[in-house]
Amino acid sequence: MKLTLLSVWLYLVVMPAFSQTVFRMDSLPSNGVVLDKNWKWHLGDNPNWANPTFDDSRWDTINPTQDIALVRQLPQQGIGWLHIHLHVAPRLRGQLVGIRLEQAGATEFFLNGKLLLRNGKISTHKDIQAGSIWSDHTSQTIQLEADSVQFIAIRYAFSRNKLPINRYHFAFFNLRLQPIEVGEKGELKQRVEIVIEAALFGVFLFLGLLQLLLYAVSTVQRTALFLGLFLVTQSIVHFMNLVRNGADSFFFTLVGITNVLAVFEAITIGFIVAITISTFYYLLGIYQYFGQPRKTTFWAIACITFTTIPGALFLNYPYNFLSQFIPGLLIPFVDILWIGILAIKRKHPGAKLFTLAHSLVLLIFISWTVSVFLPNVSPFLSENVLYLFSISFLALALTISLLLAQERAAINKLLRQQLLDLEVLSGKTIAQEQEKQQILSTQNERLEQQVEVRTAELNQSLTELKSTQTQLIQKEKLASLGELTAGIAHEIQNPLNFVNNFSEVSTELVSELQEEETKTDRDTELIQELLNDLSSNLQKINHHGGRASSIVKGMLEHSRTESGEKRPTDINALADEYLKIAYHGLKAKNKSFNCELVTDFDPTLGLVEVAPQEIGRVLLNLYNNAFYALSEKQKITPTNYQPTVSINTQRSESGIEIRVKDNGTGIPESVKAKIFQPFFTTKPTGEGTGLGLSLSYDIITKGHGGTLTVESQPGSGTEFIIHLPTKG
Repeated sequence: MKLTLLSVWLYLVVMPAFSQTVFRMDSLPSNGVVLDKNWKWHLGDNPNWANPTFDDSRWDTINPTQDIALVRQLPQQGIGWLHIHLHVAPRLRGQLVGIRLEQAGATEFFLNGKLLLRNGKISTHKDIQAGSIWSDHTSQTIQLEADSVQFIAIRYAFSRNKLPINRYHFAFFNLRLQPIEVGEKGELKQRVEIVIEAALFGVFLFLGLLQLLLYAVSTVQRTALFLGLFLVTQSIVHFMNLVRNGADSFFFTLVGITNVLAVFEAITIGFIVAITISTFYYLLGIYQYFGQPRKTTFWAIACITFTTIPGALFLNYPYNFLSQFIPGLLIPFVDILWIGILAIKRKHPGAKLFTLAHSLVLLIFISWTVSVFLPNVSPFLSENVLYLFSISFLALALTISLLLAQERAAINKLLRQQLLDLEVLSGKTIAQEQEKQQILSTQNERLEQQVEVRTAELNQSLTELKSTQTQLIQKEKLASLGELTAGIAHEIQNPLNFVNNFSEVSTELVSELQEEETKTDRDTELIQELLNDLSSNLQKINHHGGRASSIVKGMLEHSRTESGEKRPTDINALADEYLKIAYHGLKAKNKSFNCELVTDFDPTLGLVEVAPQEIGRVLLNLYNNAFYALSEKQKITPTNYQPTVSINTQRSESGIEIRVKDNGTGIPESVKAKIFQPFFTTKPTGEGTGLGLSLSYDIITKGHGGTLTVESQPGSGTEFIIHLPTKG
């Protein structure tokens, strides 16, 4: 009796508490049962926690199906255990049931202490080695035991790391028990979807790379570039969709992904961006293919397509679907359909085939959109629209490739025809060329004869020109010689005049003396006076005769060597002598001309190795040019103008300098660069040959290795600078 009462008491006390921690599963409907309550959770890892007899009464009670971001008591990543006691209805005991997991890492599934399943891999360091979000297979099954209460333990390595946008909601852990036929049917559907997505990925990638390769070989067909990029980006869309819709476990395990949520979100973002870019290239490629100008409508639709990305990223389902697929896909697809219709009206090749394929895709896309929001409208459509859409999209890809191949074939056919036309044209051209060659050959013979005649004439002209040039140079030399002779004659004339005058006076004195001698009464004082005057006159005659003799001797001294022969020369004396000769020569021509001569000779200059005749000719030419400039300025300048010529010699670091400066008319900038050119002169016709400065330049630069430069200010004067190098 006491034992019975004790048993009743224990049942009344223990069973209420026990019933609060047991999840009751009385049936298994087709949509399954989600175990969303009565879970126990504890951080850490201990193999004993898989034992059904382990006391987890002190563990936290948790609803693992809530958003992982809302489970505040969890760290960002770690490992822990989940426990649940499952009360199974009698008809389900001992039965096979399917399970479907949603997780954020890697799990090991224990039933009544026995390890049955693994999803993902837990490393020996008790963290995620390779994670997954969904179970490896939708048809995973477990064999329930015959006990009324089953103990499920989950060893769970998790990671809560997500991208900053926190756009998608993931359960911390979700376990759904479902009939095995539902799981098998779901796995079959998933495998078909994986195969379709993999096939679409492969086909689009192959066709896209093929078009890009063909474009790289020949960049003429820009349509191949845009549609090739469309096909490649669309292959990326299908690959990411493949990973998102069931193949995540395989790829995450293959790569060893641990932050599964962040990677999954990144893949989804990539999917959204890729489908946008794919749509843009599709729109661009069709515009290019049909030759449609890209005006405001095109750019507006392109902008709309890209502006759908934020909505697709941040809005919740199904609004994210609406924000991208309606404006981002439907509007561009409708515009592409309109472009196709316009191309049909223009009878563009391939327009009908493309418009048919595109219309099929657009129709199925609209049906898909309807099935998402109104699944009860057509059960068949809801079940099979994805397959139809994939098939139609594949047909569109093949149609695009076919059209590009036809366009390329048409281009090749046109090129072949053009090649044939070119060959015909080349034949005609060759015949014409041969005829032209024959004509040219005849013409060449005639031209050669004419050239020979003209060459003889030119040679004759050249000979005459050289003769004329030689005569001009000789004329210039003779002109210089004439000016030199005139200067010398004028220079000698003065002492000769003195000699003549004193000779005449002396003759008169001799006559007077002879007359006085005949007288008987001679005046001795007068005779003495006449003798003294006669003696004085003879001394003056001797003085002025000596002066003329020294002038002649100096000129003979400068001219005793051949022209061009160098010898030590007193540059100061040479410059001064030719200055006087030039000035007296000008005075002989123009007695009214007067000029101030200023000399500043460096006494330390010494003897310089030069050809005196040549340097004298240069100086004479520079002096004459200076006097001419002064004379010209004097004609147009008021009476207070004082013509001046300055000659300066000085020693420089590398030689000596002779500066000839005047305050005449100056030389304009436009003329300065030409003054040393042969036959260039600013003097009126007949007054100059234009060879003076040219010959002077050659004497200084070529004959003496020096330089002849000019500095001039129009209206203020000119200065010529001769620089002669010295040895040592």
